[in-house]
Amino acid sequence: MKTKRKVQITVDVLMTCILLLLMSYSIAGELLHEILGIAIFALFIAHHVLSFSYNRALFKGGRSADKIAKIIVDILLTVAVLAQLISAVNLSKYIFAFLGIEALSGISRTVHLLGSYWGFALMSVHIGFHLDFMLKKPMKDKKKRAVIIAVMAILFCAGLVMFINEGVFKYMLLINQFVFFDEAGGLPLFLIKYFLILCMFAVIGYAVMALCKKQKRR
Repeated sequence: MKTKRKVQITVDVLMTCILLLLMSYSIAGELLHEILGIAIFALFIAHHVLSFSYNRALFKGGRSADKIAKIIVDILLTVAVLAQLISAVNLSKYIFAFLGIEALSGISRTVHLLGSYWGFALMSVHIGFHLDFMLKKPMKDKKKRAVIIAVMAILFCAGLVMFINEGVFKYMLLINQFVFFDEAGGLPLFLIKYFLILCMFAVIGYAVMALCKKQKRR
């Protein structure tokens, strides 16, 4: 494996781990939340720099369904990340507190809430897009394919249950603008719940990409 590819995988794994920790907010602590927010933004930039040739290829050639899906998700994800960054500066209690920015804090909270949960969903879908490439070879084997599909189905169902129980859809649609954190199980249980939700969205991303490519072959 080439060094660049190893670095890309390391960056992507770190982003995924930090993303889960960021969703914990008050459980992990507000100062850590701000530090991790800066870290994931830096990794987000590094990810795009390392994937420059891949991103450039998306805008070249024909506009197939899979390309269009990737472009839409990437653009929306970038908007969500920028929305989080800008609103975070306004809401900061530690790192950017010296700026003394207090205006529009109410709007910033709403923007940060939307950016956080939609960004989480979009990044998870983006991960699912890459699973299509990673599982391409194993899916050609009938036995392995059956196991992979079964595992995906279980993860999707478990993630859907957590998605509903944790009320994530309420935050995404602003039905509830105040996030409730159940601290009973501590950080480990929280991370497991959101990992399953991440898997649910990743499976959706994988399914979308598989359908797009199936249509392309036809």
